[in-house]
Amino acid sequence: MKSLRHRLPSPNSLLVFEAAGRTLNFTRAAEELHVSQAAISKQVKYLEDYLECELFERTGRKVALTSMGKQLHQKVSASFNYLAGAVEELTDTDDQPVLTLAANTAVSHYWLGAAISAYQQRHPQQELNIRVVTSDTTEDLFAEEINIAIAYEPGLRSDWQMELLFAEELYPVTSPDYLQRHPFDGTRPEALLTHKLLDFEQIEPNWINWKVWLDALDIDPTGLDVSSLFNNYIMLIDAAKRGQGVALGSRYLLDDKLARGDLVRVGQTSMKSGRNYWIALNNSRPLSRKVLAVYDFLRKFTPV
Repeated sequence: MKSLRHRLPSPNSLLVFEAAGRTLNFTRAAEELHVSQAAISKQVKYLEDYLECELFERTGRKVALTSMGKQLHQKVSASFNYLAGAVEELTDTDDQPVLTLAANTAVSHYWLGAAISAYQQRHPQQELNIRVVTSDTTEDLFAEEINIAIAYEPGLRSDWQMELLFAEELYPVTSPDYLQRHPFDGTRPEALLTHKLLDFEQIEPNWINWKVWLDALDIDPTGLDVSSLFNNYIMLIDAAKRGQGVALGSRYLLDDKLARGDLVRVGQTSMKSGRNYWIALNNSRPLSRKVLAVYDFLRKFTPV
């Protein structure tokens, strides 16, 4: 078998290609690698000649990866990150870098906080500086500095390893006190239209509100009258806990509150939306041992 030296092009050309393909800008790649733009162009041409194919499409000053370029870049990027992670395992010090997690408001408050606490309890001797970025705009969760993201139906993302975390399932919830004051007949979900229904503003179009939920169950939403509207999910659920009405609860996010009796289900009807929450690992950042350990823990975590 040939040695790696004979099977691979110049390692420097691969390093240059990774930077140029990630930035899609030869000038920025040159600045990052502290070389001239001419040096970037020379290494890219060498690699294209070596592989006998074009890796970039050039339109004026703009460049874009060809289909073969995209295929190669994905594997080169993953390989360099694997190597960087191996080096970090041997060079980790007590002064640990920040591990940045990202999720929307609901997931951060009701799921991620409990998951981080559980991880720290399981690894009490491990020094880990965790930073949480919270945003209800999906694009913010996939910023360059994020290591791990928990996202609702984010779609495919370049340089991110995606794995299904849990499916969305929604059912009505309220406080025990409210249900005692306003009994539910327990037969048909249409009876919910006579209750005080609480809802929240849709920041992104794929979020599910009462109208979408009722439509999915083939219930005419004509009589729908939302008594209170909130600008985020935390405020919505807090209002339900205080007995102000009935909200749509999300399985997995609110399981522990149902288990403790802070909230109770109203009837037995639930709706599986066909949408999912995903956990995503940023392959464009170094994959250290601790990042991978947290990722592996989160993807298996259940709050109760």
